[in-house]
Amino acid sequence: MTYHHIKRSLRNISSGAALVICGGWVSASIAAAPQSAGAADARAGADAGLEEIVVTAQKTGATSLQRTPIAVSAFSTADLKTSLATNIRDLVSYVPNVSLVQVQAVNASIYIRGVGTNNVFSGSDPDVTMQIDGVYIARSADTLADFLDVDRIEVLRGPQGTLYGRNAIGGTVNIISKQPSDTLTGQEELTIGNFGTVQEQAYISGPLVPGKLQGSLAINYLRHDPYLKNLVPGVSGVNDANHGGIRGQLRWEPTDTIDATTRFDVSVGSENPNNFDVLVAPFAGATLANSAIGNFHRVAVDAATNDVTHSGGISEEINGQINANLNLKSISAYHWTAYDTFQDLDGTELYITAGKVDEKEAEITQEFDLQMHYTNFEGVAGLYYFHDHESSDFTAQGPSLPPVPFLIEALPATYSDAEAAFVQGTYHLTSSLALTAGLRYTLEDKHLQQDYQFHIYIPEPVVPPGSGFPFNGSVTRHYHGVTPKFGINWNATDDAMFYVSATKGYKSGGVNSAAAAAQGESFNPETIWSYEVGAKTDWFDHRLRANLTGFKYDYSDLQVQSLIGPGLVSIGNAASAAAKGIEAELTAKPTPAWKLTTNLTYLSATYRTFAAASVPQALVPFVSSSPDYDAATGTFNASGRTLDAAPRYTAFVAAQHDWELGNQGSIYGRAEYHWQDRVYFDPSNATVMSQGAYGLLNLFAGYNTADGLWQAQLYAKNVTDKGYFISIAANGVAPFGLVGAPRTFGIQVTRYW
Repeated sequence: MTYHHIKRSLRNISSGAALVICGGWVSASIAAAPQSAGAADARAGADAGLEEIVVTAQKTGATSLQRTPIAVSAFSTADLKTSLATNIRDLVSYVPNVSLVQVQAVNASIYIRGVGTNNVFSGSDPDVTMQIDGVYIARSADTLADFLDVDRIEVLRGPQGTLYGRNAIGGTVNIISKQPSDTLTGQEELTIGNFGTVQEQAYISGPLVPGKLQGSLAINYLRHDPYLKNLVPGVSGVNDANHGGIRGQLRWEPTDTIDATTRFDVSVGSENPNNFDVLVAPFAGATLANSAIGNFHRVAVDAATNDVTHSGGISEEINGQINANLNLKSISAYHWTAYDTFQDLDGTELYITAGKVDEKEAEITQEFDLQMHYTNFEGVAGLYYFHDHESSDFTAQGPSLPPVPFLIEALPATYSDAEAAFVQGTYHLTSSLALTAGLRYTLEDKHLQQDYQFHIYIPEPVVPPGSGFPFNGSVTRHYHGVTPKFGINWNATDDAMFYVSATKGYKSGGVNSAAAAAQGESFNPETIWSYEVGAKTDWFDHRLRANLTGFKYDYSDLQVQSLIGPGLVSIGNAASAAAKGIEAELTAKPTPAWKLTTNLTYLSATYRTFAAASVPQALVPFVSSSPDYDAATGTFNASGRTLDAAPRYTAFVAAQHDWELGNQGSIYGRAEYHWQDRVYFDPSNATVMSQGAYGLLNLFAGYNTADGLWQAQLYAKNVTDKGYFISIAANGVAPFGLVGAPRTFGIQVTRYW
């Protein structure tokens, strides 16, 4: 599917849908519409202190962020717009101890406090979950989707085993949509920048039947040229964009005590995405690729990664008030994802290995939450069901590994079913002291149906398909987990809250689609105990907000992956780990015109025991001289080494100043700087598999009209054009990396109505 096809398809879909929805609103007057929410948010609190932030992280309804006894960061629509954060990749810099590791062209994993996974393929699950309007998104291929009609985003740090359950062992990202409005409102936004960037976003919401039925529609389309030039003549560059989506909502209020919201979304893309295409160490004979080492703007691959994606879903949320103390929520959803990716697996201009991944996934989820609110008690009890079916086709091929033509094809199909029951409540002993307790019980079944084909051609097959190579057959495993939570919350004053908690997290066991033998066909769950203490405080008439969190982790049965062949990985339980750290979040508004933000973190996350970490062949020359390397087994004793994607120190600072121009509107300027310490991407902590400390500078300047109907913003991201790696891997012929975005700049214009 070409860029023109996708753009034409999205234009037709969005235009037709907009006509249908707008047909119910033609009687409304745009001129009479109230001032836009986006413009109002930008100026809210101009003469006061810091605004109160409301979250729904505890599933008992809306609560003040400063009275929510967990480590959570929240971002409003205005926050996202001010920093041009259009997806989770942009957002991670603003959240303490959060990293994003892009594992494969379309797959990415979120790490929180060093807890994450680099296995994103069939049979495995994330360590940090993503929820969109309460719907769990199971596959990492959806992690990098652009935000659409977002009201706010909540990032919960630390295990959320009781309320969010399976695979929230590191934390949870909650994306909450704007609720359809009973007043006509909308916006149109156009962004133009370097690399031929064009992004169009639009949103409209309003009544279809006033007081009873409201609707909303959002569309997004983004394209830009490749960020990385390919030195191989006639071959496309890498890391372009050509994708878009549409999202709609209908909210029905049949009575004063019942409301139901139907949501649907569809996204498509056809791109040459970012991939592991830049060598970090030379490979003999790859003259062009070797010349690009150290150059974060050039690659030399004989075939650029090509990816075609489709995803979408539909959900129904029903809220019913039973009485003054009880509310019942039901969330039913169906979500699907499909992608087809072809990629160079060696990162050079030579044809050594290439791979193809064709994956299709569909999931069904159902959750019931009973929310309870009494004088001295609030809580939630719930039931949860999850079913997932995923089929994959992994192919690796090439002429020289082994030194004759080969083709490996894996055709795994996995099925997952999970049921859970949970309850969590807070009892107020006094007006200032409360106890929290919760428990979740989870049952899971996982089934793998595996078919491997392995061919060596000279030029005819000499090894029959399926002979002596990774395990063929089927396996079914049953798992269960109990995840409690205990906490004490103390509101010392109206502006100071302290809490301490102990929480257990649980990540599902899995089935191993690359098992070399029957005994390795599955792996066990991993668990974590988290001990956390926190303080949330406001000072100087709410002009300074200071939140501090300390934590300690005890991590058992860590799931780790090992390379077993070109493009193929295996996973098993092989390690325990420990982590501890401190997070400081400071926000100040010393004058109505100034707003300052600072996040500082310290993290020590290490393998406690990991005696036999697998060493890919391409990494052997860089670790063979270490006394921790065992040449006989090809393993590395990583005990005491730092976990992947766990920088010891990070810092984020931002400053924004607003200037009022009276009847001429207002202008603002904003500067952001994010710095992180060295980060490793392999248990050996080999220097070649790490990214050194670096910082990124972003600058913004904007203008708002006095009537709040127009906004223009100039932006420049990565102003110094810093080159850095998001991820580094060694499953090719030499270690290679996936690089971050270069300097980008442009202008964004928004019209509200």
